[in-house]
Amino acid sequence: MSRHTFHQISPHVHWLSPDGATDRPVLGAIAGERVTLLVDAGASPDHARTLLRETAQRRLPDPAYLALTHWHWDHIFGTAVFPLPTFASTATRQSVIAYGRLDWRDEALDRRVETGEEIAFCRDMIKLELPDRSGLVIRPPDIAFTDRVEVDLGNLTVHIVHVGGDHAVDSSVIYAPQDKIVFLGDCLYVDIYAPEARYTTARLFPLLDCLLSFDADYYLAGHHTDPITRAELEAEADLLRGIGQIVTRHGRSPQAIHAEVQTLVGGPLTEDHQEFIDAFLAGLPA
Repeated sequence: MSRHTFHQISPHVHWLSPDGATDRPVLGAIAGERVTLLVDAGASPDHARTLLRETAQRRLPDPAYLALTHWHWDHIFGTAVFPLPTFASTATRQSVIAYGRLDWRDEALDRRVETGEEIAFCRDMIKLELPDRSGLVIRPPDIAFTDRVEVDLGNLTVHIVHVGGDHAVDSSVIYAPQDKIVFLGDCLYVDIYAPEARYTTARLFPLLDCLLSFDADYYLAGHHTDPITRAELEAEADLLRGIGQIVTRHGRSPQAIHAEVQTLVGGPLTEDHQEFIDAFLAGLPA
């Protein structure tokens, strides 16, 4: 039985739901009149083939391109399934090439966790998703860009835009302006490779401005089970900016931070509020 559902959110944009059991992210398909562009390669060949099966069952135009949002394993381990011209930022391409040269046997993966090159969460998810990695091939992107690139799918142009952020500085988003949809990848999430999960105002605030500059109705985030509406993103952006400014203003004074954040949100702090506070605290200069 499939671990995913395949949705159509607009005339040309389809998405495969995420699966938290092994941290599989959202994958996408943007279908023009002639061809289809796929968004991210997935956490394994099986994950990638699931996307291909779904696009075939819906009789979408043949996949002709693949776009990668960033270098993290769960977005690139399925690349070998797609013998397609693949777009990624220059930084993503460099990281994927380096990643592909690594030893993926259990012993080597465990050793990288011990040395701090990898984190335990990703190691554990990799082992669950792909117990046998002896035949793993990570195919690097063919087409690298610095800022943005446009791809014609036939009466539909898709924009692939490098946006950065804390989660991965190489992050790009895939924007379908005709449908007003943006695939975010993981760009909105915290930096999980820092000693503590963190946000920095220097990277997050410009990212929020950039994302809201798109004429978009919906945003598809890598590990969200539902699309984010523009109103929801605007509200979260206001909250993140407010908490980030409060933490920056009060430094490491939790009592002052909590009091002002409570005023900001108009009530008691939730678990999400505390996580945001902790992430901005982790991102303060030492």
